[in-house]
Amino acid sequence: MSLKRIRRLAPSIRFRLTILNVLIFGLTMGGFGYATSEFLKRSLQKEFDDALFNYAVDVVEGITLDQSGDLLLTPPQLDHLKSYPFALGTALLQIRHRSGTILSKVGLWGEFRVPFQAEFERLGKGEEVVYSTQRDLNGLPLPEAGAYRVIHFPIDNSMPPQLILQIAAPTTLLESQLATRHLAFAVSIPLILLMAMLASYILAGRALAPITVMVAQANSIGAQELSKRLPVPETRDEIRDLALTLNQMLERIDRAFQSQEKFIADASHQLLTPLTVMKGALESARRQESLTTESIESCLTEVDHLTNLVRDLLALARMDAGVETLQFQKLFLDELVLEAIHKLEPVVRQKDIRIKFDLMDPLVSGLERPQVKGEEQLLTTLIYNLIENAAKYSPRGSQVQVRLRWTKENQQLDVIDDGPGIPVGSENLIFERFRRGTGSEGARKPGFGLGLAIAKKIADVHGGELWVDQAPSQVAENTEQKGASFHFRVKNF
Repeated sequence: MSLKRIRRLAPSIRFRLTILNVLIFGLTMGGFGYATSEFLKRSLQKEFDDALFNYAVDVVEGITLDQSGDLLLTPPQLDHLKSYPFALGTALLQIRHRSGTILSKVGLWGEFRVPFQAEFERLGKGEEVVYSTQRDLNGLPLPEAGAYRVIHFPIDNSMPPQLILQIAAPTTLLESQLATRHLAFAVSIPLILLMAMLASYILAGRALAPITVMVAQANSIGAQELSKRLPVPETRDEIRDLALTLNQMLERIDRAFQSQEKFIADASHQLLTPLTVMKGALESARRQESLTTESIESCLTEVDHLTNLVRDLLALARMDAGVETLQFQKLFLDELVLEAIHKLEPVVRQKDIRIKFDLMDPLVSGLERPQVKGEEQLLTTLIYNLIENAAKYSPRGSQVQVRLRWTKENQQLDVIDDGPGIPVGSENLIFERFRRGTGSEGARKPGFGLGLAIAKKIADVHGGELWVDQAPSQVAENTEQKGASFHFRVKNF
């Protein structure tokens, strides 16, 4: 029976394990029983043949000559010190010449004939004695068993022998012993298999009991109950590993649901603010029965805010869909930095902020310009968001430093500003969605708090790293204007 058929007929794992255990144990027991039966059969057969051999020796010692010179065959008297696996009175004895002539016989032979030619040939080749089993008992007046064991024993020492003693003994006791043992196997093996099946079923049930509890608990966990966890068994086995793995998965799902709910709530709030402003401007215009330039400008500003917000949300959704939806290509990171700086010129010009781009010189370093594998639009957005964030939080008239360095393995982009820096313990929080900071003057900066979250997500989908720490120059000077230093590292193509 194949494993597929077992799965189809037995949908329960417990039942399948029981069947497999019984099959394996049954095949083992069957093989062991067959081997044991053959061993016992050979052992009993050898004991029978040894007894028959000893009996033949006793008979040969009692062969004498009568007054006419003929051989006289006299069965030995019963010796209480010897035991034979057959009744002495049931054994058939005869002396035969090589020519086939029967010289003397004892017992009710009737027309029963035993072969002799092949046996003479084997004895002539040097065999000490020859045994055969006679199952064709035609002509035997009173058969004592279903088969007779015949020994062909040489009487003279010539080679080849001229006379042999043939003794045919019924195998009644041998057959009885074999039948008893076969019956014992036929009864004991099914009982053992039944006990093994019950034991396997009980043990499998105990082993799978934690899974049953886990299934019941998992079925009780709904979308509003993701804080629940599956029970972890105390045993240190695969089931415990499964429970721990499923609990870790539930924890990730719980965090994802919480993040999704928070994201939806924050997004709704961010969308509501510009819509409220637009509604107020339009209601004011309706009361005045005319659209003023101020109302139109206010509405356009909020539309721009909505457009930017939706664009950022779509970018996050696109990356959340998976890397397989992105189109990667070979790119030069320095070209993307220059493109982002060019786009930011109008923004930084309003605050009189200078952007200093420090690019590694290939001639000095001895390393050629490497490329990265990524999506051009996303990597440009990452660089743009980092520089735009630095300019947003830097005071007027300050400088934003942008450095690009590379090694044989990777490239690193550093963006350093002169802003208020990052509060201690908030180095990871600033990459959360809708997280906004305050400027050097303490006021909350405009925006939606998605720029750094998008940059972090872009770094992740490109297999890179994005982190922040205090600006090294400001830390060394121990000034209150600490500044922040953002670092983006990505592997070379």
